[in-house]
Amino acid sequence: MIFIFYITLFLFILGHGLLFNSIDNDFFARLIVGKTYFQTGSLLDWDFLSYTPTHRFIDHEWGSSLVFYFLQSHFGDAGLLIFKAIIYFATFYLITKVILLRNKEEKLHFLPFWFLINAIPAILFATLRCQAFTFFFFALWLYTLERVRLCGHTRLLWILPATMLVWANMHGGCAAGIGLLVLYIAGEFLNKKSVKSYIITLIFTLLALFINPYGIPYLEFLIKALTLKREFITEWQSSLSPLGLKFHFKYLIFAAAFLCLTLFYTLRFKINFKKIDKTKVLVLAVTFLMALKSIRLQPFFILSAAAFCYSDFYKLFPKRLPASADRLKEIFFLVLMTFFVFSSAMQTKFKCVMWEYPIMEIDFLKANKIKGNLLCEFHDGSYAAYRLWPDVFIFMDGKYEEVYPDYLIYMLRDINLANKGYLDKINKYRTDIIIVAKHYKIYQELKKNKDFKLMLESPKYALFLKKELIRSNFKTPAGNAKYYIKTKYDTNIDWSVKNES
Repeated sequence: MIFIFYITLFLFILGHGLLFNSIDNDFFARLIVGKTYFQTGSLLDWDFLSYTPTHRFIDHEWGSSLVFYFLQSHFGDAGLLIFKAIIYFATFYLITKVILLRNKEEKLHFLPFWFLINAIPAILFATLRCQAFTFFFFALWLYTLERVRLCGHTRLLWILPATMLVWANMHGGCAAGIGLLVLYIAGEFLNKKSVKSYIITLIFTLLALFINPYGIPYLEFLIKALTLKREFITEWQSSLSPLGLKFHFKYLIFAAAFLCLTLFYTLRFKINFKKIDKTKVLVLAVTFLMALKSIRLQPFFILSAAAFCYSDFYKLFPKRLPASADRLKEIFFLVLMTFFVFSSAMQTKFKCVMWEYPIMEIDFLKANKIKGNLLCEFHDGSYAAYRLWPDVFIFMDGKYEEVYPDYLIYMLRDINLANKGYLDKINKYRTDIIIVAKHYKIYQELKKNKDFKLMLESPKYALFLKKELIRSNFKTPAGNAKYYIKTKYDTNIDWSVKNES
């Protein structure tokens, strides 16, 4: 039956991945880094895409860039979507190994486990991001640490510094691994167990951080990134913020259910607080508080709760189905997930879609060979740079903390909100082209501006050109959405006036 469970779990993850198939805002920055490496054999040390001031580029996601570009360039969208399913399945496979390790008398039942993973499909399955590697390694470390402390397999601790060599070069979320190891040291100390081997492992793991293309500056960047406020970034807002309440209510429902079930479990089984597993409590408490602090950190609590509390919650409902009914239930879920994947594949055809990008505006600039300096929302910058360089340079993109001085994102905010002196900020770096989201105040202000002319509007965006760039023979953009799905990676657009397919 466990084989059926894992097939069902993989199909569940694949189906969600096919449905949530939009491309992340920063994905094109990853393609640029990967493409540069495969064409030149070296990593980007400085940004060459912007017309604003930049500093040395410390790229904590460079390894992910190589993987993503290789997959996209060789296997297209299908390769990206299948890889996403595989790495998330591997993550949850490791979580199930923790569950079975902690509860050898239990077997995996898909229905309650579905409750745990269904809490975050929009977070974990939405798109292929560099965080996928962090979630995988976090689950791997959790399983390794549980093997060590529950089974006494201390020799497995070498896995942590060894995998840190990879993790640190895939994503800056490797800091979560250091934090997890520190929590285990504190928890086992409170459990009155020996922590010497954990401390030695921590030392070697920290030393592994130094093995990266940037040396010590990489560690300096990680420390800065951990303390950065990121007050304008949606995913770094509190889970209890208006954005968290509006867009991540599934997590809040999960968190509330977790607290209620924990209280119920404690009262029903009359837990002896002296015998509580301090390591388990520390990991759950810290990740829970992290998840409240930031939407971005919610998956760490979800993974920890799934690993540590699955059997606790399952014991609250001890009634078991007869063996034959239980097999039928598992087969039913397998058939259901098979249909789910089939319908998802038919709907998306293994293609990634563009979600709220200024695609028509960017194609207009590309097809008409317009050259100049482009100001757009920072999370659209990477897409614009990927499609338009070297004819067009951008104001900034999502690498704001890795490449640009801190004041630049505040300057962009003032421009979008048309705050006092916004025109001076636009002209300071000789901006020629502006793509704005129409809900910003600057959209209305630019329509009244004499130096810029509105050239194109889509439902969400508007394109303004400086009058010196305007010609009478501009081509008009394609109107078929399927066209943009096919050409999203194309850097050589040249459609005609009548071509809309």
